[in-house]
Amino acid sequence: MTPALRDRLLALAERRQALLDELVRRPRGLSWCQEHTAIVDDAVSTVVAEVSGEYNLPFCVVATGGYGRRELSPYSDVDIAVVPADEDPSLLDPAVKAFFLLVGEAAKLLGLELGYMFLLISDAPGLDAKSRTGLIDSRLIAGPAETFGRLLDALAETMPTGQFILHKIRERQDAFAKYHDTPLVSEPQLKEGAGGLRCFQTASWLGIAVGREALRPSRDYSFICRVRNCLHQLAGRRQDILTRTRRDEIAERLGLDPYEFGSVVCSSGLTLTSAFEEATRNLHESRFFLSRGVIAVRGEARVLAGADAGEAAAGIAIATDLGLQVEDVRVTPGSQISGSAASYAVAHGEATLRNLDRAGLLDLLMPELSACRTLISRDNAHTFTVMEHTLRAVRALDSLEPGSFLGNLKESLTDRQTLYLAILLHDLGKTDPDRPHSESGEVIAHEVGSRWRLRAEMVDTVAWLVREHLTMAKFLRLRDIENPETIREFRDIIGTAERLDLLTLLTWADVKAVSSSAWTTAQDAFLKNLYEATSALLHSGETAVESAPAYRQRLARQFQNEDADDADVHAFIDSLPAHYLTSTSPAIVRLHYRLAEKAREGDATVEVHTQTELGATEFTVCCPDQPGLLSKLLGVLYAFDLSMLGVRASTTTSEPPIALDVLTASLGGRVVPAATAQQISKALYAVIHGSQSVREILVAHQKDPDLAQRVFSFIFVPGTPSVLELRAPRGRGMPYRFSRKFTDLGWNILAARVGQWADSAAAAFYVEGPGGRPLLREEVEAALREPAAT
Repeated sequence: MTPALRDRLLALAERRQALLDELVRRPRGLSWCQEHTAIVDDAVSTVVAEVSGEYNLPFCVVATGGYGRRELSPYSDVDIAVVPADEDPSLLDPAVKAFFLLVGEAAKLLGLELGYMFLLISDAPGLDAKSRTGLIDSRLIAGPAETFGRLLDALAETMPTGQFILHKIRERQDAFAKYHDTPLVSEPQLKEGAGGLRCFQTASWLGIAVGREALRPSRDYSFICRVRNCLHQLAGRRQDILTRTRRDEIAERLGLDPYEFGSVVCSSGLTLTSAFEEATRNLHESRFFLSRGVIAVRGEARVLAGADAGEAAAGIAIATDLGLQVEDVRVTPGSQISGSAASYAVAHGEATLRNLDRAGLLDLLMPELSACRTLISRDNAHTFTVMEHTLRAVRALDSLEPGSFLGNLKESLTDRQTLYLAILLHDLGKTDPDRPHSESGEVIAHEVGSRWRLRAEMVDTVAWLVREHLTMAKFLRLRDIENPETIREFRDIIGTAERLDLLTLLTWADVKAVSSSAWTTAQDAFLKNLYEATSALLHSGETAVESAPAYRQRLARQFQNEDADDADVHAFIDSLPAHYLTSTSPAIVRLHYRLAEKAREGDATVEVHTQTELGATEFTVCCPDQPGLLSKLLGVLYAFDLSMLGVRASTTTSEPPIALDVLTASLGGRVVPAATAQQISKALYAVIHGSQSVREILVAHQKDPDLAQRVFSFIFVPGTPSVLELRAPRGRGMPYRFSRKFTDLGWNILAARVGQWADSAAAAFYVEGPGGRPLLREEVEAALREPAAT
């Protein structure tokens, strides 16, 4: 910066300071802003002149936003755009760099924040709503007027009116939610809150978008500007919330009673809010394009004949969100489908989808979904037809709001279109009864993606979600999600954090839409736990879980500071099975150590813990081991009509062997009442000590102790331990009957997950053969194909 330029800018800084000082003596509104803007104009023009002296200025400088409206408050941002006359960067680079460097230094000398953008005229079609808003109020400061005129023409020609209007209304709604949705507050946000300047500005922008003249600032608008100017000057920075302290200071400066002044601010805010509300109402009386295929005429959305079906869908989506009426007639758009517009539309949710269906567009976009309108699912868990279930899954997703685990997860998504499209497609494979619907649905997903000409990456993710849409629900119902090996297995299926987010939301929405009782409190907790554990593993980059020997060493070190004999601690830890060590927290291990100490003396312990987040109760049993113990415990819980959620069974290798069994169950989907839990505890003690048999307890509760589990299906997953997934007609006795069967076979149950799925029960038992050896597929198939034990 040359000394002469610096001197000129310092002189302008002095003028600006004098203008700030004047606000103390004579508070003003818009007239002050206009004088302040003129000083900044002089500074920018001075910089332009300096750059022009060295370069033939190949661009125009444009004031945007509040600077463009000549409404600069004391500490408003100064926003400018540089628009080149020629789009060859080689001709622009030196001059643009010199200008941005100097204008940035000029802003610092004046004590202002500068915001700037470099804009090619050819960028106009892709501008977002925020950038367009700033350019609506633009004016030329320097450079060729012809270039500025071309920019304005390009902006008008490429204006996506419907999307712009929707964005501005949502912007106001978001601001109301963040600050306040009424101007009748004691500490108003003078710019963004209800009754703030942005309400009036948005009203003007909405009018301009539909072809009306810009609104002229009113007396109330100027008054709020006046208050904001004083607030900035008092704070010495940009501050837009009128606190009580600042209210009193400004009232004194204006010679008003603080409370009278506060009432005047509220009154002016009401007028500005009314301007915004009137502008939104006027939209229903206006004629404007919602998209290239849909026009709004006096509150009704009309699809034009021959329109691109995707563009038409996007117009209907915008119309739905604006509350316009969608014509209830069949339209005849062309055969073309703009996939980006179509995916934009379907991500707008259930209301849009039902309007698309009414207008006949949904059938054009996705005839595969229409084919499922009356299709009854072969899984009797479902209340609705496939198409209705799909739309209700979308409804569930629509209902999520920030503040909850799933609501925050949805809010964090960078691409909701992928999720909504996957939900629409996830069950369409059910039209083919001869294949698993997740497999045939994956094929349909690729076909729709090709027809819509979507990005390959998006299609791959949607197809993956459709193929795996049952996977997470299966893990929740059937797998031991406390076991790190389970988390590692699930992580390997998921692959990326993005897919984990999407599948988590899809899983919840899918199950939620099955029936009113399909999703439970326990599943809520399991879903969050599985998500968080998998997310942690994905972000840590770990490829394997901690080994049992390493965990034994770590536990032993943690016990060193405790009041316990080191030798006894080491012996206890060494006696624990590997599956217990890798899936039990140190705090629980400490508890179990103390319980095991009592058990070694021959005492049995039954502890009851309420798991409120699961809507369940946990029964921990620690006692000397005995044959068939787990089957006896499950028989007692069955006698009391409890629904099993999970079982963790462990036996130490010490002498005598100690059983550590944790059983999680609910009563009617809720925690077990204290009185009932006490009765169950007494019954558990009775069967442990042999003072009463399981048979006697079952008979006393009118249960058939000899009833066999004859109808079921199973899947065997070999391993150490093996996993045996079972599905049977719904009934609380299924875990007991299978545990009795496994006991008779000499198998050892290490853990189990049990869940109800509408009209059926599902369970996964983690089992090993006699002596801890792995089970073989042949022996499992032979054993389970025999009549069940009686």
